[in-house]
Amino acid sequence: MDRGLKVPLSPNEEITLRRVAYGIVHRETLRPADVFRLEILGLIADRNGFLSLTPMGQPRFAGVPAGTPDTAGRDPDVEALARALGIDKR
Repeated sequence: MDRGLKVPLSPNEEITLRRVAYGIVHRETLRPADVFRLEILGLIADRNGFLSLTPMGQPRFAGVPAGTPDTAGRDPDVEALARALGIDKR
């Protein structure tokens, strides 16, 4: 069942995988199609209402490139983490 380690992920699926790994979002804020595909691939799992990486998802996450900066030069994932931690990055 190493398909989850090999199959290409869309940019949106990579973002969802990173956000699950960082633990900074609620399931309802993620794209349902991305969550469904990542679950089917065995990369994430719902554990007591919280999404987390599976043992197969951990090395896959390690191979996902860091967030792509947006046009203002900011990384959306870093900004989401800063908001979750209550840090104003402006």
